[in-house]
Amino acid sequence: MALTAGLTGRVIWQGQPGYEEARRGFNARFSKYPAVIVYCQITQDVVNAVLWARQYKVPFRIRCGGHSYEAYCLVDGGLVIDTSGLLQLQIYERQGVARIGAGFRLLPLYEELWKKGLALPGGTCPGVGISGLTLGGGFGLLSRLYGMTCDNVIELEMVTAQGNAIRANNEQHPDLFWACRGAGDGSFGVVTSFTFRVHPIDKVAYYSLTWDFAQLKEVVRYWQNWASRADNRLTSVLLLLSQQGGTIHSSGVFVGEEQELRSIVQPLQKVVPPKTANFRTMTWIEAARLFAGTPVQQAKFKNSSAYAYEPFSDAALDVLSRHLQNTPGAADMVAFDAYGGAIKQVSPEATAFAHRNALFVMQYQAYWNQDAEAALHIDWVERFRQAMLPYTRGAYRDYCDSQIADWPTAYFGDNLARLRRVKQLYDPENLFRFEQSIPPW
Repeated sequence: MALTAGLTGRVIWQGQPGYEEARRGFNARFSKYPAVIVYCQITQDVVNAVLWARQYKVPFRIRCGGHSYEAYCLVDGGLVIDTSGLLQLQIYERQGVARIGAGFRLLPLYEELWKKGLALPGGTCPGVGISGLTLGGGFGLLSRLYGMTCDNVIELEMVTAQGNAIRANNEQHPDLFWACRGAGDGSFGVVTSFTFRVHPIDKVAYYSLTWDFAQLKEVVRYWQNWASRADNRLTSVLLLLSQQGGTIHSSGVFVGEEQELRSIVQPLQKVVPPKTANFRTMTWIEAARLFAGTPVQQAKFKNSSAYAYEPFSDAALDVLSRHLQNTPGAADMVAFDAYGGAIKQVSPEATAFAHRNALFVMQYQAYWNQDAEAALHIDWVERFRQAMLPYTRGAYRDYCDSQIADWPTAYFGDNLARLRRVKQLYDPENLFRFEQSIPPW
């Protein structure tokens, strides 16, 4: 391995104190052993790491929160450029914007913005990094009101394959700026900061409904037509637990009064009466903490995704129900996130995020503890995904899946050709590459 000279920041080599913690990823199914991990503190540390990798021809990956489902942010025997130390934050309340370091994780970022009564439409998992989330699209509890996370980016700063720190926005490097909003996670450079549009927020209303598993088809049949067409201020999710788990659960956040939310949800309750119903008024940060849940032990899992562009037919609902009746474990499930609203108001070609017109995204999820159980769960997810292909389209970049053979088209649709042209322009040598990076040809 090459010499350390040239690397700056906090540098941890294999075998040194702290290495075991540093090499760990979010998905415990994977165990990779980088030769060296660099925790970057400033942009120059990133520049130095890229130039070092170029000079010594060392394979490398970029990591922020480390939540890549397939551990694409890690590499055996190479370099990990970790940006989690880039935590600068400047909030310009009058302009409604914030310059945010690329290393922030979601809940700590929400907490900081909340001090000013502001919010950013991002995800719910508290430890996810803002970079990976945004660069792959970014969906969360405010997305139907304010758009995907990437829709709220005004500018980003990036270290390129040549080791140059540049700014990309609608005027400077507009093609790169376009590509990074939906396909920018590790294919074009290392993002060091974002400038986001942020939104004033105070109290919100929350709902939670549950049904027995036997009502699955009725719930999905109504929810799929209701959730994506409801008031834009409401973002709704639906969890379909396995028959072993026994419960169907829908919840959501509404930026408005609780009484108005009750009126919006009432038709769903009337058509499929729930066994429990809960409505609450709370502050936005309380809602973010509620959805974040309690810290969980590192899990072994396999997730995948697909989009529903049309309501599921009875045949599709039969497939859905059958697979959830036959899961390898009680923790296996499917989650639906409602689109529509502000997400759909942006053209699929306006950013690299292509799936604007979907009704909802579905995420297949399987979890286990023992390695001997892995094959059963992985096979269940893939068989489920394949069985639903006649009724679904594409997949979500942020829920990456190594088993999707046509992943470039599944993730990016008609935007793929333009993404390849941007790749050729900014990284013709394909320096920034990983298992599912944008191919330049």
